[in-house]
Amino acid sequence: MTLTLEDAEQLRQLLARFSHAFDNADAEALGTVFAEDGVIELARTGAVFKGLEAIRAFSRDLGPESPDHQTLDSTFALDEDGAVRGRSRYLVLLADGKVHNGEYLDVYVRTPAGWRIASRRSVPRYPLPGSAQ
Repeated sequence: MTLTLEDAEQLRQLLARFSHAFDNADAEALGTVFAEDGVIELARTGAVFKGLEAIRAFSRDLGPESPDHQTLDSTFALDEDGAVRGRSRYLVLLADGKVHNGEYLDVYVRTPAGWRIASRRSVPRYPLPGSAQ
């Protein structure tokens, strides 16, 4: 398998769909973003959400003050084992005006319906865990 420019564009569109679906509490649209057995791991809290239904519940449970996500500077690579991995920077605007940033470390899978996120590890940079902010 090779990773084409068309694949990279489809992966960028996938990342855009994540922000739109998650930030607009469109839990159903998350099915166009995550694989049925997808996983989200939040390094800041240690929380893990396994499976599309758990990811949808996580999105719904954030409520009206859900963070606003911006995904930037994404890169994609095909590993020797055939896994397609992505690394993106993110900026998150919180309801109180504070900003957090970090990286998404993703593994993607191609499904009959298109690319999906199989796993996402969200790793914060600033503010540092345990800081006053």
